Amino acid sequence: MFNILKFLKRYNPILLFVILEVLSIVMIVNSQPYHKRKMVNVSNEMSGKLFELTSQCNAYFHLKEENDRLSATNAMLMNMLGAADVVNDSVTTVWGNGIQLSDSLSRNSFYCFIPAHVIDNDIYNIHNYILLDKGSKDGIEIDMGVISDNGIVGTVSNVSRNYSSVISVLNPYTVVSAMFKDNKHLANVKWDNMDYRFGVVEDIPSHLVINKGDTLLTSGFSGSYPPDIMIGEVEDILPSDNEDFTRARIRFSTNFSTLRNVYIVKNNFKQELDSLKIY
Repeated sequence: MFNILKFLKRYNPILLFVILEVLSIVMIVNSQPYHKRKMVNVSNEMSGKLFELTSQCNAYFHLKEENDRLSATNAMLMNMLGAADVVNDSVTTVWGNGIQLSDSLSRNSFYCFIPAHVIDNDIYNIHNYILLDKGSKDGIEIDMGVISDNGIVGTVSNVSRNYSSVISVLNPYTVVSAMFKDNKHLANVKWDNMDYRFGVVEDIPSHLVINKGDTLLTSGFSGSYPPDIMIGEVEDILPSDNEDFTRARIRFSTNFSTLRNVYIVKNNFKQELDSLKIY
């Protein structure tokens, strides 16, 4: 105890300076949007490097699972590329680090997909975020959708040069425009704020018959996700305070606890579509 007091007495001016300096930086960052944005980007870069090293270690123990998944994905892409070449007699191309099916398809398709790796992933917090190893140098922009082989993942919320952070579907701020596969009726999907495996479907008219196992897909109306991307299946029908609408619990098709490889969605016509919207 005596040594601690002696240390504090000796270095008191230095400690006071450090504390005041930290408080000043915090106040500047919180009061100025520009500085706050810069601090977030720097934080993403620093944490990105750390999480990337951790992720590489974790990935070593999932090599067989990842190889199986990548093989299945590659087979699917090769089938699509083969079909596109036969129909369009065109040469396949690559946009940045993302895959496009063909020259003719890329000019007429709404979307192309940029592969990325998850280097950090929250699933047990209220506001869950995912960190990816792709950034502005790879063409990533805010509000781009993120999907996996199995379904939706989230939307890009912040971008630095080498990394991007994603607001996960497991976040109360995320609402996904969905559509029932069988009857094409629209609804909204949110996380249930409790379990990373489940979400809630809202705004279902009470006259619609909803059954366990019914499939929900993306509607494509948000512009972030292509249409017909898997969201999940109905698990249970929930009670509702409004007699005109029904709610249902769904099991997400994406397993967020094992998320490793994703695709960032680029909408090739987003700027043009946004210019036509009336706010």
